Amino acid sequence: MLRIVGTRFKTIRRYNSIRFVSRVPHDANSISNRRSTIVSQVGQYYPAIDQVRNKFNGKLMRISQFVEKFGSDTDLGNTRGSEYNLEGRITGIRVLSKGLFFMDLIQDDVTVQIKAYNKLVGLEKHEFGEINSWFKIGDYVSCNGFASRTPAGELTLTLTNHIEMLSPILQEIPNKLVDKGVINSNRSVNYLVNPDSKLPIIVKSQLIQAIRQFFIGLQFLEVQTPILSGEGTGANAAPFITHMKDTPVRLRVAPELWLKKLVIGGFDRVFEIGPNFRNEGIDRSHNPEFTSCEFYQAFTSLTELMSLTEELFAHLYKSLPMDHLKSFASPFPKYEFIPTIEQRTGIALPEKYTVETLSQYFHQIGLELPSNPTPVSLLDKLSEVYLESISAETPNTPIIIYNQPEIMSPLAKSSQGISHRFELFINGQEYVNAYEEENCPLDQYEKFKIQQSAKIEYNDDECVVPDWEYVKSMEYGLPPTGGWGCGIDRLAMLISGCTRIDQVLPFGNLRDVIRQ
Repeated sequence: MLRIVGTRFKTIRRYNSIRFVSRVPHDANSISNRRSTIVSQVGQYYPAIDQVRNKFNGKLMRISQFVEKFGSDTDLGNTRGSEYNLEGRITGIRVLSKGLFFMDLIQDDVTVQIKAYNKLVGLEKHEFGEINSWFKIGDYVSCNGFASRTPAGELTLTLTNHIEMLSPILQEIPNKLVDKGVINSNRSVNYLVNPDSKLPIIVKSQLIQAIRQFFIGLQFLEVQTPILSGEGTGANAAPFITHMKDTPVRLRVAPELWLKKLVIGGFDRVFEIGPNFRNEGIDRSHNPEFTSCEFYQAFTSLTELMSLTEELFAHLYKSLPMDHLKSFASPFPKYEFIPTIEQRTGIALPEKYTVETLSQYFHQIGLELPSNPTPVSLLDKLSEVYLESISAETPNTPIIIYNQPEIMSPLAKSSQGISHRFELFINGQEYVNAYEEENCPLDQYEKFKIQQSAKIEYNDDECVVPDWEYVKSMEYGLPPTGGWGCGIDRLAMLISGCTRIDQVLPFGNLRDVIRQ
């Protein structure tokens, strides 16, 4: 089994967790005065980085490299040795006297202490104090000095030159943000003030890396398919419609049809991780713009798709910080769609799925009808109440629901009215949708025609929009193919313990993005 190395959480220190020991008041460094000073000397305060580095003789290192090199060196004292040049953001300032102060510097989420002593940098106390009183928490600076330890044993860079400014702040970083509206309208500041909010973003990145490694390890080819296209969509969802000059185009709701066209073209194993767009509502687990992973593999059965899914989730469990999801490493319980509903209701489903027959069934079992009922929405409701709810009864345990009625899966292979399809649910939420692909162009044509009729009859915007060019492509031969899709954002929520999708999106949901 593949394993990602070094993708566990790093500790991220909060800016507001570092308190001042003392602070010398200096009105000239108020934000308003600072701005007016900088305006007249922009080049001095925002220099090219090499311009600053050339002033120092120390070896340039990232803070993480410095900590790795000297972190376990217990023989370090306070003796001047080889010099090093570190760069980062000030997260704390502690002034002990006119000639001595300490700073905390962060880079790559790793923090190191900086010690500045006027005699070592060759400045009189008044000049030393005047220069260093300019710096504020949040400034980016460059520091040059030697590795040392304080009497308390803390690794420190003791300066041999005065600190050089790389980029000063022109807005004070607040001590805390608690108002959700303020947080969502300025994510950049929120990440500074509440660094723990970065963790879900990091987890999502690690998740994508782990999925990519899994499929590349199985000799899949990663591809990028069109985001803008014509009529076809490849999913039951309302698309965004825009224009390229005078030509109407749609943002893709799924990459499915493009990926299957690649399989037709001889790419037997392909996958894509990328954005999709659905013109639908926003809630805790849905956003109109989202990330998915889809793969397609020729000569693959439904049973093999289930096995691949279990292998992938076991790989994710080993690769990512998800001790709360131990059941990921086990075979998943499986429930067949029709028999399970009939068992849980005690009443057999009708032979034909129409609004009339299913409405009568709802009446028999005492279940309220959904608004604007269609055959598919009625079956979805039954699934939600009697199947998906099973996963909520066993927290954090994936379950597989399979063999849905073919009317629910117009792109899936089917026989005797049953699709060769499964969905994976955890805690009542869908995470995976997979099926054997319909590879007969004649059957796919008829299924598209049924979708067209349903869209007209029920005014259903979520019907799959037929792609007749795709049907023509199928005539060149689509092998028996297994297809699989997973929502990355929702899976990142589960792994990181988030309750809202905006927490795993760097700038929040679409409403938040519009405000920024």
